[in-house]
Amino acid sequence: MIKLTNVNKVYGKGDSAVHALKDVNLELPSGKFISIVGKSGSGKSTLMNIVGALDSCTSGEVEIDGEVLNNKTSNQLADYRNKKIGYIFQSFYLEPTFTVLENVAMPMTIAGVNRKEREAKAMQAISDLNLLDKAKKKASELSGGQKQRVSIARALVFDPDIILADEPTGNLDSQNGQEVIALLQKICDSGKTVLLVTHNIDDARKTDIMVEIKDGVIANIIENDEATKKAAQHASDYDADGNLIEKSATSKNDSFEQEDIEINVELAGNNDKQDVKTEKNISSLDVADKAQKVEE
Repeated sequence: MIKLTNVNKVYGKGDSAVHALKDVNLELPSGKFISIVGKSGSGKSTLMNIVGALDSCTSGEVEIDGEVLNNKTSNQLADYRNKKIGYIFQSFYLEPTFTVLENVAMPMTIAGVNRKEREAKAMQAISDLNLLDKAKKKASELSGGQKQRVSIARALVFDPDIILADEPTGNLDSQNGQEVIALLQKICDSGKTVLLVTHNIDDARKTDIMVEIKDGVIANIIENDEATKKAAQHASDYDADGNLIEKSATSKNDSFEQEDIEINVELAGNNDKQDVKTEKNISSLDVADKAQKVEE
């Protein structure tokens, strides 16, 4: 279980201080696919970084599966990060001059695992992600989708209990993005806890639990039922057996952030066109009827 008690995170001091998290109290069950959603600057990545021990809270307590992170030394936190947590980032963070095998094996190299063992485990992770034919290629030679698969393999190589994915589809086209979300679901189905930070509401609705954060405060916790998760999938993306159809796509995922989009609308009855602005706003989720307000 991921448990945060009265967690605050403040950057800076005095008048310039930024209160990124404000008295966050949150309990998330193990073995679930959980999404954290909110606008840029809402505190969602800060929350994930604190769970992953990439950052520490200013006050409060962080407990992961019975272990209180506040009580750990720097060396203990480093070991926790390397073995307990698997990280997946939007920008991949692969060493471009290293091969796929070397990148995937990196956590074990840092931990001092002998070469034979780490290469065997890395090759297994590479195989699980259908990348065996890329094992000897340098990371710089891969496509964006392939790079993200390599980063997922690296996150899994130590068989961690928790996977933290920070905007993992942000740099991918829609098809590769869907495949990454499907992979994260399979990882969760294997018994791991998956924590996904995303702006994409459709991706969030595919998870078991949605946590909405606003201005550093937990605003809503929504449990998605199977109907909600199914509705988030596009029917045309799946065959009669429910398997993802292989197809090319170049459009980006819709952003969950508020933004203005210029669109062309053809007026009925003639060929004149006009520019129309439309707005997507995350401030209200249309699944709010299921929302449970978190008591402060």
